Amino acid sequence: MSYAMRRTNSSSYLRRAGWVLRAWMREPMQVATVCPSSPYLTQAISDRDCVRRANTVVELGPGAGGTTLALLEQMMPESKLIAIEKTSELAAATAEIDDPRLRVEHADAQDLVDVIVQHGVSSVDVVVSGIPFSSLPQPVAKQIMQSIHRVLLPGGHLVAYQFRPDVCDYARPLFGPPTTKTVALNLPPLQIHTWEKVETPEHAKPHVAINT
Repeated sequence: MSYAMRRTNSSSYLRRAGWVLRAWMREPMQVATVCPSSPYLTQAISDRDCVRRANTVVELGPGAGGTTLALLEQMMPESKLIAIEKTSELAAATAEIDDPRLRVEHADAQDLVDVIVQHGVSSVDVVVSGIPFSSLPQPVAKQIMQSIHRVLLPGGHLVAYQFRPDVCDYARPLFGPPTTKTVALNLPPLQIHTWEKVETPEHAKPHVAINT
């Protein structure tokens, strides 16, 4: 049994709900929802071959750690998960997960490139994002998406779970159209958009143009 599995009881849904509600009350503009992700949503996000094969996964906006736990349950024993959370209270909640594969950073998703370099990583296999792209200023959303494209290996995957489809507008110029699945058993119901990074001359141009 993994370290993450042994911590599941202390990181129960009700406990995570308390963390999320308190964080939302303190910073309502930074927290996308007052409810943590349901088990149906976290399973739909994590139960996929790209996660099981990944050496390094980055999670943007892990919240109170429900999706983090689900990802760790699927990942290999030797893999690494870097979780980047902007809200201090939620970063502290995710950091309670006792798993040696997990690194939690209280940081902004805009600092994605710098954060992974600090962990000795230059590229990753999967990026999972729960940050609400619809509420971000357009320049910030574009910069984050460009950073995601930059750090993903060719053949890597972006998995974004969102209430609104704005993320697709930012991802399409770099990744093309997504594969989309709706998870109704969640509050609120969300869509999971998935892209695979395919290096083509058309898609490589914005990738090369990014400045850090």
